[in-house]
Amino acid sequence: MCSAGRCRCTSGSGSRRRSRSTIFGIGSSMKTNIKRVQMIQSSMVESARSCFVESQLDDVRCIIRITVEFFDFVQNTDLDKANDFALRYCVESVFSGIDSFASACAAYRVLVGATDSSLQWNNVSMISLKEQFISMFHEFDQETHFENKCRLLLDLFKMQIVFAGMLYD
Repeated sequence: MCSAGRCRCTSGSGSRRRSRSTIFGIGSSMKTNIKRVQMIQSSMVESARSCFVESQLDDVRCIIRITVEFFDFVQNTDLDKANDFALRYCVESVFSGIDSFASACAAYRVLVGATDSSLQWNNVSMISLKEQFISMFHEFDQETHFENKCRLLLDLFKMQIVFAGMLYD
């Protein structure tokens, strides 16, 4: 768990890491994802250190980890054929990050360069949401300006909440 106590992070035993890769069926890409998560976390936390308190930095780390895992899941999984255990893990991971998301949103809103969400909710389907999520994740991955990257992260997590609601049973 994060030191914020609200989500499951990548830090932990190797067996836990292996079990995640087994759950998502992605095996060898798990080590790549851990490095990707750590690089994004390091970059964003360094940029936010002067304006976020430590608990908010933990919250940002948490939603980054969940977002990268979720990206890998939706990119590599046919949602119609995903096993129930993988779907449940995915949904519960998103739900575990809700408090961290709310805290990061509050911290972001007071930043000088904060912007409003650009998400459009006109026509939401599982397919359109998946396509929009993947596209926005690539934008997030390439963004270098902290305020823009943080806005994209928060919008990505909003989409994850909608996905989780659609998949929850």
